[in-house]
Amino acid sequence: MPPKQNKETDDEHKFQAIVLADSFQTRFMPLTSVKPRCLLPLANVPLIEYTLEFLAQSNVVNEVYVMCCSHADQIQEYIDNSKWVTISSPFKKIQTISSKESRSVGDAMRDVDSRGLITGDFILISGDVVTNLDIAKVIEDHKKYKSNDRDYICTMVLTQASPMHRSRSIIEPACFIMDRATNRCLYYQDLPPINGKKTSVNIDPEVLEDIAEFEVNNSLIDCHVDICTAAVPTIFQENFDYQTLRSDFVKGVLGSDLLKKHIYSYITNDQYSARVESWQTYDGICQDVLERWCYPIVPERNLLEDQTYTYGSQHIYKENGVILSQSCKLQSAVVIGKDSFIGDETAVENSVIGRSCKIGANVIVENSYIWDGAIIEDGCIIKHSIIANDAIIRKNVILNPGSVIGFGVVIDENVIVPNNTRIIKQRIKNSTSSNIISSDDDDDDDEKDEHDSDDDEFDGPSKVVNELTLRDPSVVGYNGLGFLYEDDEEAQNEPSSGIVYEMAELNLSDSSLASSAITVHHTNKKKKRSHSSASGFVSEDEGESFDKEAIATVERAMENNHDLDTAMLELNTLRMSMNVTYHEVRESSCLAMIKRTNHFIETGTLGVKDAAEKIFRHWGKMFNRQVFDDADQVDLLLIIQEICYKLDEDYKALLFGCVAVVLYDIDILDDENIIAWWNSKESKKIPEIREKVAKWIEMLQEDSSEEESDDDEEEEEDEESEEE
Repeated sequence: MPPKQNKETDDEHKFQAIVLADSFQTRFMPLTSVKPRCLLPLANVPLIEYTLEFLAQSNVVNEVYVMCCSHADQIQEYIDNSKWVTISSPFKKIQTISSKESRSVGDAMRDVDSRGLITGDFILISGDVVTNLDIAKVIEDHKKYKSNDRDYICTMVLTQASPMHRSRSIIEPACFIMDRATNRCLYYQDLPPINGKKTSVNIDPEVLEDIAEFEVNNSLIDCHVDICTAAVPTIFQENFDYQTLRSDFVKGVLGSDLLKKHIYSYITNDQYSARVESWQTYDGICQDVLERWCYPIVPERNLLEDQTYTYGSQHIYKENGVILSQSCKLQSAVVIGKDSFIGDETAVENSVIGRSCKIGANVIVENSYIWDGAIIEDGCIIKHSIIANDAIIRKNVILNPGSVIGFGVVIDENVIVPNNTRIIKQRIKNSTSSNIISSDDDDDDDEKDEHDSDDDEFDGPSKVVNELTLRDPSVVGYNGLGFLYEDDEEAQNEPSSGIVYEMAELNLSDSSLASSAITVHHTNKKKKRSHSSASGFVSEDEGESFDKEAIATVERAMENNHDLDTAMLELNTLRMSMNVTYHEVRESSCLAMIKRTNHFIETGTLGVKDAAEKIFRHWGKMFNRQVFDDADQVDLLLIIQEICYKLDEDYKALLFGCVAVVLYDIDILDDENIIAWWNSKESKKIPEIREKVAKWIEMLQEDSSEEESDDDEEEEEDEESEEE
C-alpha cells in the first residue's frame, strides 16, 4: 500500500476549477429569462456539460465551483441530478455557489476571493465552452512560466483561426500582441466591430522595448479558458473597477506600472476550442460538433447518461425510439432525439431535433434547432430558426431566418414570422415597456432571476383571464399564444440577435488585422523598430474582403455554368461565414453580373439587350434568396442604378433599363416597388440612368391606376348589390 504522503503529493498537483455559469450579456434573451445560458442545449446536450466534460477529461481537476448569479436553483438542481455528484465522478468535490449580487465577471471573482475558495492554482473557465483541448500541455507551460517568471499570474488559452471561421466571434473581436520568443502577452485591445471603417491599434513603443520579435494577431478564438495562480482573485479584489476578464483585467494588468504582472498565452492550431457567446457562435459550434470538427466531442459519445445516439452516414445521428416516415428526407448533419417523429415528405437538413418532438408532413427544416417537446404541424417552412421546448407551430407557418420562438409559444396557422423576430410566451416586466426585460439594477445580465409575468394584466376581480392578454394576434395569430420580444436598449447598443449567417443581420464587419509578425533587427547593438510599429497597425476592412470573395464566387458560377442552387448555396455560405447584410450580398451579386454583361458588350459578343437577357434572365434568379420585401426591391434597383452609372456613357442607361425589365419579367421586382424606386430621392440623384425607363414607368403607373380604378368600381358594384 503506497504511503499516505504520496497521496497528499498527488493532491498537490490537482487543480481547482471556477466555472462562470453566467455570461452577463443580453444576447440570448428572451430564452435566458426562462433558463440560464449554460443549460441551453447544443446538439441536445446542455452547454455546461461540455465544460464539465472537458474538466473531467483533463484529469487534473479535483474541485469544481460553479459560480451562479441568475437561475441558481435550476443549475443546482441540474448538478444534483447529474453524474458529476455520483461516486464514480472524477471530481472530489463539485459545488454550486449562488452569487446573486454579481453583475460581472469581476464581481464573481471578488466573491470567490471573499469566500476563500481558492487555495492554489486553478482553471478559470466559462460555462459555455466546447473544446477537445489537451489541457496537460497548457499546464506544463503554466508550471514552466511559474517557475521561471516570479511576476507570472496566468496563461490564456487561444485558438488560431481564419477571420472567416464560423465559431469565431464577430461581436467581440480583439487584438493580441505577443512576444514571439516567450508567448508573453504584451498588449490587449478590443476591436469594436465598425462597419465600413478601418480599425487601428495604438500602442506605446515603450511596451515593446527589449522585445526582439512580436506578433500582432486578431484571428484568435478566445474561449475564456485560463490557467491562473492564486494571485488572480486578489488582483480583482484590489481593483474594483475590473469588471470584464479581458478588456478590464488583462488590459489593466498589462498596462499597470504598479502591478507589473505578466500574462502568457497558449495558442493551439490543431485542437478545437470555442465559446458559445452569441447566436452566431451557437450555430457555428453546433455545426462543428455535427460535422465532427471537434472529435471526440460528437453526439454518439452520449455525454448524458441516458443518451443512446448512433452515428450514420452523412453525419446523421439518431437516438433509440425515433420514428421516421419512409418518404421523409434526412440530408447531411442532422441530430434526432429519442421518441421524436417525422412525417411524410418532410425534409430536414443541417438541423438538430430534440426529444419527443413531432414534425408533420411536407415540412422543410433547414439550419434550425428544434428543442425537446416542440410540435411542428404540416406544411411549415422553418429556416435558420430556433424553436424552444414545448412550442407549437401550427399548419403552414413560415419562420423566416432569425426567428426565435420561446418556451411554450404557440404560432397559429398560416402565420408568416418575419426575419429576426423573437417571440416569448409571457411579457417581461420593464419600467418602460412590458415587452422589455427589467433593467433597474443591471443592464448587462441576460441570465437574471426568472421574471414574473405581468400579473396586474392577467388577474382581474373575477379571476377570469381575458384571451387577448395571452397573445398578440398580429405576431402569433388569433389562436396563438405569445408576444413579440423587443429589447430597445439592445437594439441601440448591440446588433440584432440571430443565428449566425442567415439568422444574424448584424450589419457589422469584423475588423481583420492580418496576423502579422514585426521583427526588430539589431545592428551594432542598437535596436531599430520597423516604421509600422511606431505608427500603429491598421486593419483590413472585412467588407472589402467579402466583396472580393462574393464577386469571385458569382463569376466562377457563371463561367463554369454551375447549378443555380449550388451557386446560391456557395454565396450564402460565404455570407454566413462573414456575417454581412443582404445589402452587401446584393451589391456583390450585381457587380459580378453587370461586369459579366459589360464584358459581352465591350467585346462585341452581344448587344446590350441580349447581354442583359443572357445574364440576368438566368442568374438574376439568385436574387430570390437576397430580396425579401419591398424595401429590398427598391434597394436592388438603387444598387443597379449606381453601378450602371459608372459604365460607358453610350449604353449605361439602356443597360439599366434592360436589366430592370428582365428582373421584372422573372418576378424579382413588382410594379409598386419599381414606381417607389422612381419616386425615391436617391434615384433622382442620378437622372442620366432614369431617362431610358421613363416611358416604361409611365406605363406601369397607368396600369396601376387602372387596376385601382377597377378595384374601386368592383367595390362600388358590391356595395350597390348589397343595398339591393
